[in-house]
Amino acid sequence: MTVSTSVLVDALFRTKIRVKVAVFVALGYSSIIFAVPCPTPQTLSPEFSVHRIIDGDTLIFDDGSRVRLAGLNSFELKDPSWKGRSAREAKRKVTEWLLKKKVRLTPWPAAADRYGRLLGNLWFDNRYLGELLVAEGLALAVAVPPQSTLAGCLSFIEGDARKARKGFWSLGQLPERIQALDKNGFRFGLGSVTEIIDSKSFILEGRLRVLLPKPDPNVKIGTRFEVRGWVSRSPKWLRKEVPWTLKLKDMTNKVRVF
Repeated sequence: MTVSTSVLVDALFRTKIRVKVAVFVALGYSSIIFAVPCPTPQTLSPEFSVHRIIDGDTLIFDDGSRVRLAGLNSFELKDPSWKGRSAREAKRKVTEWLLKKKVRLTPWPAAADRYGRLLGNLWFDNRYLGELLVAEGLALAVAVPPQSTLAGCLSFIEGDARKARKGFWSLGQLPERIQALDKNGFRFGLGSVTEIIDSKSFILEGRLRVLLPKPDPNVKIGTRFEVRGWVSRSPKWLRKEVPWTLKLKDMTNKVRVF
């Protein structure tokens, strides 16, 4: 019987973390301390050289391919706030780590996003770049199927970085308040449910409509959630009442906070 690489990786990952899951509820978050590195996939791309680092999560290979790292998001370089400073540090660290290194991508062949960039997880010297960025508090984990094989691993590593106040976690700026939401783009926010639209959608703080990939019976008025993903303007028919919308692609991007 042939077993897919994704199944083998998932099985390995679950075996390594099983003994740690018991402390999950006590922390009130989905993230906990995770000391074991993310498992290396069995199938990787041929080796590439990195031609240019665009920012903390985007780079260009020597063959001209543009690559967007899957499973995480670093902040925008042009942001005038602390986010821009974090983005510049992320770019600096990626440049330092990948300088004169051969890298590999997984899954392979890689899919492309709507901008034509290859999507995947980058490995060098048997190390996972996403793991390093999240562990240093330079990027946030975010699950975007189908490129989410290592999403659980990154979530646990983020919990470790958050507890240790690494990188941007030391600033006390995250999660952001949903009440202060005033622009589109990637957001990691905290808010309470003020309205339930149906089994797959609800509103946080009267400002953000959250669309779920499947029903969640645990959503109640007053429940507090941390949510992460790409926020956009709500449709015109809703915009005056609820200006922003977040369509979650994976349920792990919504975490109840007790």
